Amino acid sequence: MEYRYGSSEMNVSSKVVVTMIRDAHQFFIENRIDDNYQVMALDLIRRYISQEGAPREPDPFFGAALYMVTRHPWSYPNPLTKTEFAMKLRMKESSLEWYTDSIVEKLGFLVLHDRNHLPFFVDPQGTISSVISSVVRGSVGEEVVRSVVSNSMVSPFTLAQKIVDRLCNIVNIVPVAFEQELQTLVQRMIDEESKRLLNQLRGK
Repeated sequence: MEYRYGSSEMNVSSKVVVTMIRDAHQFFIENRIDDNYQVMALDLIRRYISQEGAPREPDPFFGAALYMVTRHPWSYPNPLTKTEFAMKLRMKESSLEWYTDSIVEKLGFLVLHDRNHLPFFVDPQGTISSVISSVVRGSVGEEVVRSVVSNSMVSPFTLAQKIVDRLCNIVNIVPVAFEQELQTLVQRMIDEESKRLLNQLRGK
């Protein structure tokens, strides 16, 4: 599928956004979706349309937004597959997948997978992302100043292990099932933050 429905630079009218939100709300009512999930999905729809414009296929787009908010990491274990979800909403799995991928890409969602390779979606504006970023920044900052005074610094891998253990087992912000994928993410964030702080100290 190749759909184009806007760019990040387009000026989307408030009327379009409001109309799509109302259409989505009606779609969720007709499918008897829980109110809490409705509100989260509608907000995701608002954010996406405000940036990218209206989709060509509204129902699969609404379904994709709903699919993503129902698969928050805190919903783990959530065994409902994409195929089952598409069947439940009477839509093509391929369309659901296309719009899910588009939302992930355009809004910068992180995707974590459990041991069964089922996806869980982390909102870049959500609590999990905020806590992870905060813990990484604080931990890297401490290690950088430690390296300045002692001329030694723990490896990014070791630091990532400590951070992931804290996130999963102490703060409990992310289920332990995602430890392995979180390790890779956190290590990448450590590398980026370390370079930023070290360049700052060097006056670059």
